[in-house]
Amino acid sequence: MRRIVALAALVAATSSAFLAHADEIRKCDFAVKARCATGDASVTLANGVVTKLSVNVDWCGRRGSPGYSCVIDSTRGEHGSTWSDDSGATLITNATPFNPTEPDRVKVTVGKHVSIDMDEAQSAGRCGAGAALPRAIVIPAQGKECRVWLPAP
Repeated sequence: MRRIVALAALVAATSSAFLAHADEIRKCDFAVKARCATGDASVTLANGVVTKLSVNVDWCGRRGSPGYSCVIDSTRGEHGSTWSDDSGATLITNATPFNPTEPDRVKVTVGKHVSIDMDEAQSAGRCGAGAALPRAIVIPAQGKECRVWLPAP
């Protein structure tokens, strides 16, 4: 009987430790037909803290030519970006912006929904000619379709 109790305690401790360290990935896809843009976004959380951000946007090209894409792929602790937490939001600042005199950062806020604010992110250096990053993306708590705000045409 003691072995069963000890085994049950070991299983419970192992399970709770695993659950405490499990990553949560929130992600969504989008398609804006009127602007000929598609893409996806994902945020990885470890114990509620943002540890990875990925945004991919594909823009259609003119008839007969290839399209263009924009990519943000950043992980906390890797070179190339500085991560900080400010008033419940995670700020990801590009360490080598295309234009060093302008800000180049993304603000991620996690709540019921995940908000990715890219209003101060530089598209140059991340996007092909004729493409731009969205101004913002919201990953909803339910469903797989992002809400996206594209820059003015």
